[in-house]
Amino acid sequence: MLLSIGMLMLSATQIYTIVTVQLFAFLNLLPVEADILAYNLENGTQTFDDLPARFGYRLPAEGLKGFLINSKPENACEPIAPPPLKDNSSSAFIVLIRRLECNFDTKVLNAQRAGYKAAIVHNVDSDDLISMGSNDIEALKKIDIPSVFIGETSANALKEEFTYEKGGHVVLIPEFSLPLEYYLIPFLIIVGICLILIVIFMITKFVQDRHRARRNRLRKDQLKKIPVHKFKKGKRHRGDEYDVCAICLDEYEDGDKLRILPCSH
Repeated sequence: MLLSIGMLMLSATQIYTIVTVQLFAFLNLLPVEADILAYNLENGTQTFDDLPARFGYRLPAEGLKGFLINSKPENACEPIAPPPLKDNSSSAFIVLIRRLECNFDTKVLNAQRAGYKAAIVHNVDSDDLISMGSNDIEALKKIDIPSVFIGETSANALKEEFTYEKGGHVVLIPEFSLPLEYYLIPFLIIVGICLILIVIFMITKFVQDRHRARRNRLRKDQLKKIPVHKFKKGKRHRGDEYDVCAICLDEYEDGDKLRILPCSH
């Protein structure tokens, strides 16, 4: 019974740990939808779909406003030109980068080092949205700015009308929704509490069964008061009316020590 409880506790702990790790890993990799709201010189607006990266900081709830600059070089696989200087130091600049020729984390890290507050990476010969990721742990630790991915058609429209040189600006807006943590954390807490209660219940039941079994047993001094004799076939003695044990149904053998119960068994 004790071994079973130990196995149950180990299994419950392992299951809870595995589920927790997998859920938080899934949460960390889950992209959040967002949009790019672009304004031109005449204050006309246009919205473009994008997909945030799985690394770097998330976009703030109020969005990130900035002036859009084309990356030089366009692929940002090497250090890029910094944003232009402005009198208003609070102005943010966002860089537009072309996909391919190096990893996403390299592009975004070069944008961050150049002084940009965010990066927009666009596809080439496709409007498919890609969830940008990275396997370089050291590079991921260094990236602090948010970044998003857009299709080539959106990139061309932004270049034609909404760049800093054209008098436009953009706002990176996250889709308003409660993060998955708001649902997962309470769920994990409830699951953990349930597992703890199950283990406590099993331990309590085991202890109660042990105490009950001890209460039903005779004490040693009581056990010594029960008469004992050796069984011999062919000789009748009190308690020898049967050749088998009335309790376990096992046959007696010559020389077996028998305790004679008050019921003569």
